[in-house]
Amino acid sequence: MKFGISVVEYWDMTPRETIAALDAAAWRIRQEQMQSLSLAWHTAALTRARKLPPLARLLSHLKKPVRNEPIEKRREEFEELKERMNRGGGRVESGGERVERGEE
Repeated sequence: MKFGISVVEYWDMTPRETIAALDAAAWRIRQEQMQSLSLAWHTAALTRARKLPPLARLLSHLKKPVRNEPIEKRREEFEELKERMNRGGGRVESGGERVERGEE
């Protein structure tokens, strides 16, 4: 299938898992599009440059951490959110209120 899951996997998935897989595939596609656009933009910009900047300067933004929060804290937040969603029976709790999917 186009979204990176086989037919057998698809029929073994719950509706929630299917939606999650489709969302993940859509995210991957957006990331690939952004990467392609970034590559095209940088290629065009560098062809117009009189002097190429040092490679280390171009790659310096990749060395910065994505977040300052430790990974354990993010894992705890994820587990807490997962528990809240399971308690809500497929609903998302927002500020103490339960909100049906699509009403966010």
